[in-house]
Amino acid sequence: MEKETFCESENRRFEKFKKFGLPNSFKKIGIALIVFAFLFLIIRKILDIDIALGFKFIFKRATLVGLLMIAISKEKVEDEMIRTIRGQAFSMAFIAGVVYTLIQPLINYIVSFFIEKDKDPLTDVGDFQILWFMLTMYLVFFYMIKKRQ
Repeated sequence: MEKETFCESENRRFEKFKKFGLPNSFKKIGIALIVFAFLFLIIRKILDIDIALGFKFIFKRATLVGLLMIAISKEKVEDEMIRTIRGQAFSMAFIAGVVYTLIQPLINYIVSFFIEKDKDPLTDVGDFQILWFMLTMYLVFFYMIKKRQ
C-alpha cells in the first residue's frame, strides 16, 4: 500500500466537509421551531402573560436553531449550482451583517436623540439580533438568487 500524501489526505477531508448538511426534512423541523417560538411569544404578548426571563432566552435560542436548521439543510437536488448559490448567499449575508452591526447603533442613537431628547451613549447590538439578522439575510439571499437562476 502506498502512503497517502498530505495533499491527498487534506483533499479527502475537504471533500467530506463539502458534503456536510442536514437532510432536506430538517427544513420542516426548523420552520416548526420558528413558528412555535413566534406563536408562543405573540400569544404571551396578547394575553399579557409575564413569563420568566429563562423562557424568553429559550425561545430566542429555539428561533436561532430553527433558522440554522433551515440554512444548513440540503435542497432536494443538491448540485454545484446550489453550492455556488450558498456561497454567494453566505458572503452577502456576512457583509450585510457587518454593515448592520456597524450602522444600527448609530441609527438608534440618532433616533433616540431626536425623539427622546436624551443623550444616551451608543449601545451595542446584541448577539441574538446579529445572528438572527445574518441567518435571515442568508435565507433571503439564498432563495432570491435561487429563484433568479
